[in-house]
Amino acid sequence: MLQILRDKAQSTFIQIIVVIIALVFVFWGVGANLSGDRQAAIVVNDEEISFQDFQKAYDRAYQQLSDQFGGNVPKGLAETFGIKQQVINQLIQTALLRQGATEMGIFVSSEEVRQTIETMVQFQDNGGFSLEKYKSVLAANRLAPTKFEQSMRTDRLSQIGSREVSNFASVATNFEIQEIYSQMNEKIGLKYVKVSPASYTESVEINEQGLADWFETEKENYKTDPELKLRYLAFTNESVASKIEIDDAKIEQYYQDNPEEFVVAEQRHARHILFKAGEDASIETLQKQSEQAESILQLAKGGADFAELAKQYSEGPSKASGGDLGFFSKGRMVPAFEDAVFALSEGDISEVIKTRFGYHIILLEEIKPETTRPLDVAKNEIKKNLQAKEAESLTFQLANSAYEGIISAGSLAQYEAANPEAEIKDTELVTKNSCPADIKNDAEFIAKSFELNKGELSSLIKGQTGYAIFYAEDSKAPQIPEFDAIKEKLQQDYRKAESNKLAENAAKDLLATITDGTPFDEAVENLGLSPLESGLIGRNSQNADTEFPTSLIENSFLLSLSSPIAKEVGTVGSDYYVYTLMDRQVPTMPEDSEEADTYRTNLLNFKQQQLLSAWLRNLESSAKITQHQSL
Repeated sequence: MLQILRDKAQSTFIQIIVVIIALVFVFWGVGANLSGDRQAAIVVNDEEISFQDFQKAYDRAYQQLSDQFGGNVPKGLAETFGIKQQVINQLIQTALLRQGATEMGIFVSSEEVRQTIETMVQFQDNGGFSLEKYKSVLAANRLAPTKFEQSMRTDRLSQIGSREVSNFASVATNFEIQEIYSQMNEKIGLKYVKVSPASYTESVEINEQGLADWFETEKENYKTDPELKLRYLAFTNESVASKIEIDDAKIEQYYQDNPEEFVVAEQRHARHILFKAGEDASIETLQKQSEQAESILQLAKGGADFAELAKQYSEGPSKASGGDLGFFSKGRMVPAFEDAVFALSEGDISEVIKTRFGYHIILLEEIKPETTRPLDVAKNEIKKNLQAKEAESLTFQLANSAYEGIISAGSLAQYEAANPEAEIKDTELVTKNSCPADIKNDAEFIAKSFELNKGELSSLIKGQTGYAIFYAEDSKAPQIPEFDAIKEKLQQDYRKAESNKLAENAAKDLLATITDGTPFDEAVENLGLSPLESGLIGRNSQNADTEFPTSLIENSFLLSLSSPIAKEVGTVGSDYYVYTLMDRQVPTMPEDSEEADTYRTNLLNFKQQQLLSAWLRNLESSAKITQHQSL
């Protein structure tokens, strides 16, 4: 149908249909903003949540997601994260929380609302609440004081309800803390063997008939990619921007109006000596590393060559370069390290600094003060920025004008005849991977163009790099190649598949042999391999001293000394692992451990969150909840 409309765009009959459709859209309000609908978006036990409130919550969620990716997430892509359903769930739970709080007899007074508002910094002036500022801020955001205060009351009701329910979980026993500490810090030792397909490659025999039979079962995997022969117009922001003239006066004005963009922040050149002690380090490790750092600090402050000390004692990746970290500005390092560096003067050595990586001694070698790039240095950058800004709207105008011209002309060929200056490009039959760069570099162009059938014209496509219009002049469906044409690749793939089977079967047979009672070492050596040991590893171990795969560690902690053999072969990539538990060390938290309070706080937070979630689930199970069919 769409193609008929495109092909017959000049038909009077079609134009009449378009007018009728437009009138229907106007009278029935199709395409209007949902927030204008008088019906509720969601109803929770007779409490209505408007489309306006839904839209505001959605916009906030979208903005938060977009900010995480540098502020550039298309709405369509955002929906793949399921944010609409997340917003619906959040609004329902908040309504249930308010209703539950009311049922518990919680009431938020006008005085409490007033006190809360008076503490909000956005309404304060010279350190105190300003009624004038309160009214002006609300007016600027088109909010009436009564509506804002009601919103504050409902928000406060939710907060108190959440707090009161959570407070029912108020105890974390010493036994629970000890158990969590033991689980988090226990270590295990494993004996294992890796069975690799590479060891069986030479064992695979290939004959013509066997290869042909295998190809018959796998031939769908060897289909060629679909191909298209395209004619297209591409309007990229970059190409349009390059043709826009920007005079020197505009460049100079931009430079004067945006001085902060040309400030080069202060940079500092530092070296450091690191004694590793991660967040999961034991008390003994922390004490040992701290003491060593203090002793090396005395050497550094006593005049020893700092770079040589770093080469000898540092455990960081910059050890080989004498601890050299080069120049960096604020925001590049972890806070404690950064605070220390920017408090030093040139040539100063810090005290021992603790970060999540361990203990650091820092030498500040040089300071580059803040500077401002002169206009002649920033000129080209400003010009490109201004060109890009102007190109944003101009690119669409040019592309849309061309698309309307094609529709009016009745076809791309007729448009080309009437506009010989149009830069229409042609391809041979191409796959998605062999398209010209101006198509290939834009995922949206690729996706939309390869949805076309032969003889079909696309709509005006908005991509990441600009706009494009495609016409599929010819197409070639995926083909299964002839056996002889890909015989060499088939042999490689067949050998790989068969060696993988042999390795998998060998690993399964080995596991069965060990499970039946043959000693691990004996069974492994009978296979012509050597048993390996992991050393002691923790649950979240990134231990550089072991080659045992981290992806298998979680399952390994399910083993016990009474049932030490893994019941299934572990698979990592193309390799197979058979492993057994040798040792388990379950530590006890020292009575005077400084970690006890942290464990207690985290456990209480977890209990409270679990209790609140269970309470909300119970409310939701008995609630009457409806949502508008458009959501």
